[in-house]
Amino acid sequence: MARKILDGLAVASFVLTAGIIGGGFFGYKYVTSEQGQAKIKNAIMGDIKKALPGAIGGQMPKTTGNAIPQLNAPTKLGF
Repeated sequence: MARKILDGLAVASFVLTAGIIGGGFFGYKYVTSEQGQAKIKNAIMGDIKKALPGAIGGQMPKTTGNAIPQLNAPTKLGF
């Protein structure tokens, strides 16, 4: 009886391992294919285009200043 249980566990382990390896292989092939990359890029760009106008929402300034504020240099050193 224990032999049948161990054989069943061995078969289940093999099936799970083969599924993981097969899924990883076909997933890699899909992601690296030109069609797969185009689908992924289109999906991401569609999501970004939908979210971007709401994310900015009129928060852009009309004018901008310097990246680093200008400090006035001392005219005389106090020595």
